Amino acid sequence: MSATWNFARRPFRDDRPAIAAAAVLVLVGLVLLVANLRIFARYRHDVADVHGEIAALETRQRAADEKSRAARAALSSYRLSSLADESRELSRLAAERRFSWTQLLARLEKTLPGDVGVVRLQPVFGKEGEVVLELQLVARNRDAVVPTITALSKDPAFTAVELRAESSPEGATTDPFLFQVSSRYAAESHP
Repeated sequence: MSATWNFARRPFRDDRPAIAAAAVLVLVGLVLLVANLRIFARYRHDVADVHGEIAALETRQRAADEKSRAARAALSSYRLSSLADESRELSRLAAERRFSWTQLLARLEKTLPGDVGVVRLQPVFGKEGEVVLELQLVARNRDAVVPTITALSKDPAFTAVELRAESSPEGATTDPFLFQVSSRYAAESHP
């Protein structure tokens, strides 16, 4: 159907209701568009506040997670270091239990010169399993010190032999001579 613009012909076509309806629809569309724009603007304004709150909460959560990780790491390293200390202490106790006094005394009897006696003997057990002997020895005179240190140094079970102190008791008529020696002792590796 073709539209003709000749308004003198019959039947007259009245397009005014269609134009009025179109105008009303355009007006309703514009009103709805304005209403939607206002709702969208209010939504954006409300969401902006929520976005700020979410960002602040996420920042707090990251900080709390970091503190939690640091606390867990500190706790686990504390546990590991305390377990390591406890393990070293248990190893030291086991070394004390395994220590053979009979073997040590037999080796000292074999190694020390005949004119040197043991006054005090104290093993000190280290955390890594080493044994340090603190010996207080007595001899008739000062001349026994060098052969004693030499004899201990020649025995492979005694290493790092050191003279710590030497003294003569005051008022002694027979002149016993006291001296202290320290040495590392490793009986297991040297029969």
